Amino acid sequence: MTPLPSVPASVPPSGHPPAPAAATCHNCDLALQPGAHFCPHCGQEAHLHAASMREFIHEFVGHYVALEGPLWRTLWAMLFLPGRLTREYFIGRRRRYVQPLRLYLSLSFIFFIAVHLLPGDHGLKVTRDEQAIAQARQGSCSSPGSHCTDWQRRLDGVGERLASSSAVQVQKRLDKLAPYAMLLMQPVFAGLLALVFLRRRMKYAEHFVFALHLHACWFAAYLLAIVLPAAATGIVALVLLHGVIALRTVYGTSWWGGVWRGGVLTALYLPLLLVGMGALVFGAALIA
Repeated sequence: MTPLPSVPASVPPSGHPPAPAAATCHNCDLALQPGAHFCPHCGQEAHLHAASMREFIHEFVGHYVALEGPLWRTLWAMLFLPGRLTREYFIGRRRRYVQPLRLYLSLSFIFFIAVHLLPGDHGLKVTRDEQAIAQARQGSCSSPGSHCTDWQRRLDGVGERLASSSAVQVQKRLDKLAPYAMLLMQPVFAGLLALVFLRRRMKYAEHFVFALHLHACWFAAYLLAIVLPAAATGIVALVLLHGVIALRTVYGTSWWGGVWRGGVLTALYLPLLLVGMGALVFGAALIA
């Protein structure tokens, strides 16, 4: 019997030898040193291979959802050490934690997906009141005997388009626009922080970082309240206490200062949030 030829140790079980390292970088054409694993100029790998679906999924999750690296340390600090995450960012300890914007986007992504998939009504729901629409149309510019200016007619046309859109159409568009609307509210909340803490003479970007951390925490708390509806009241109380402690940690206020400033922020932010939600519904109807 003829013995089988031995397979060299350098050949993997698949039978295909590993791809040799490139003499030059495929990305920037820089000459690579023998045995180099990465390009010193652009950082691309010297050994390239066809990407697998597992690598694509890993890259997507790691880039958009932030499920790797210092995530768990970040979540612990965000939930159980109010304001610590922002203070750590201010003093330069940034590699230890997920970056503020990435943390916000990750929790926002998970939140809106969960609100959409979990059973029950957890978000803003659009309903259609036919009686109210009929009453509004009676006083519109299209009714007999009406005297409207050009500006009023334009507004009336916008309202008519809103009234003619179905609730399903508006709801679908609303679900798509809600994450972007909440992202746009972050600079608004940061501006309110800058106004309330005007004497602190902090940079606007510092207020923006705190706004991202605080909203990310609110997303996590809202998700917990959805999963545990019986504990929703207690979660709301803990969120309020968390906010006061976070203000004390970041801005150095007293307990009373944290309470009254938190009340002022709530009184200013909630109306703006309601106006933003109304504008979102209005815009969703126009685009639908």
